[in-house]
Amino acid sequence: MKGCKVQLGGYMKLNNCKYISFVIVVFLGIPTFANEQEPEEEIIEFCDFKVSKFFAQAYASFGVAYTMEIDSNGSPINIVSKKITTNKYVSDEPFMECFQKWKLPPSYEKVDVYFYWKHAVGWTTMSITGKNVNRKWSFQQGWQTGIKRD
Repeated sequence: MKGCKVQLGGYMKLNNCKYISFVIVVFLGIPTFANEQEPEEEIIEFCDFKVSKFFAQAYASFGVAYTMEIDSNGSPINIVSKKITTNKYVSDEPFMECFQKWKLPPSYEKVDVYFYWKHAVGWTTMSITGKNVNRKWSFQQGWQTGIKRD
């Protein structure tokens, strides 16, 4: 019976190595599940945050910002409006209601959420930033008018 010969060069050549070849292929072909983690669930509802007709028609562009913690189930808790001057254009209530529908990965821990309203366009961006996340969404013009019909 011939011995198994391994020849190294720009490639590895195995001669008379039926069993070793099989073992190498089997072990290389087995996925490593131990290091893979299941992705954390993320549910973000894009709510229709209405702006009063007055501000929608005025030459006003503004941002709205919130800080929240994410509990072990992924639910936003301790939601606080960042009282920047631009929060005066909209009520906090629709944002708070919308956040209750969200589910974020607990690894996010604490995040800042920012929305931007652009004059004559509507809501244009939403971002979520924090220790373990830096996400931003841009909305096309006409996606959402965000105007309350008073």
